[in-house]
Amino acid sequence: MLIEKKPEWYVIQVISWTEENVKSSLFQRRESLGMEDYILDVFVPTHEVITKKAWGKQSSKQKNILPWYILVKMIVTNESWYIVRNTPNVTWFLWAWNIPVPVSGEELEKLKWKIQEHAKTYSSDFKVWNEAIITSWVFAWNTGVITDVNEKKWIVKMNISLLWRDTPVEIDFTEVQLKTKD
Repeated sequence: MLIEKKPEWYVIQVISWTEENVKSSLFQRRESLGMEDYILDVFVPTHEVITKKAWGKQSSKQKNILPWYILVKMIVTNESWYIVRNTPNVTWFLWAWNIPVPVSGEELEKLKWKIQEHAKTYSSDFKVWNEAIITSWVFAWNTGVITDVNEKKWIVKMNISLLWRDTPVEIDFTEVQLKTKD
């Protein structure tokens, strides 16, 4: 009934925050049931988010580009389809009339492009009108008021006092931290 010869990518909907668990479960079930030739790969589309906290600490974590969805590369047979759709936390299989529908090559390319576009995303706790201290660079230990925050370029614009004048400067997130209230 559901026999295809070439492997294709299929979209699977899963319960929120279980994408990585479903991925590992599929790999375990694939090995224990001898379906390595039919369930070939599982992909959770993620990108890296780097956060710069206002007090200077930097952290990095993976964030899903398509929350609640994973992609499975497989050759669809009755057995492989049954294994995937009955894996714990799998809620839905993109299908039409009882037959799974593969992701088109065009849609797969769009997804790859989106992942490359968002390869690294930056965020911060910096806000306009916060008072900050420059921790490195030529103007080290100068304080100023943040006038603009650009999270795409990871830059803050701020006014510092230079030769008794407010002077605008652009500084990387890693070279500035918020001034603490004493």
